[in-house]
Amino acid sequence: MFGRNWEPATAKIVAKKFKESTETAGTYEYVADVTPSSGAPFRTELKQPPLMSHVVRLQEGEVVPVLVDVRRQKAKFDRSDPKINGKGAKKAKDDFEEVLAEPAGSPIAGDSPPPSEPEDDGDRQEDY
Repeated sequence: MFGRNWEPATAKIVAKKFKESTETAGTYEYVADVTPSSGAPFRTELKQPPLMSHVVRLQEGEVVPVLVDVRRQKAKFDRSDPKINGKGAKKAKDDFEEVLAEPAGSPIAGDSPPPSEPEDDGDRQEDY
């Protein structure tokens, strides 16, 4: 009688904001376009599930599974999804340890090599 009728759906993240809870902690809140399996699409707010041991970080345009109550136009993250529960996700500590093991002068993570100069084939004429 008081329960909700949650059903699977997908949500496309369209905006996000970080909400601080203390000086060193917080969570993201998201605006998402939800596409239920039954009923019309709707826009709603998604909040990080309570009691999570990590911050859910999603980018605008990302699509994630959610559970929806179509009648009330409410949605919540599907905690079984690895993007939400963090299971199997690479941890920042792992990245740090990998970079530490690299020799000095190794490329910096995320850096791309400088663009190469086009080769001069000698047939090009300069316009003056």
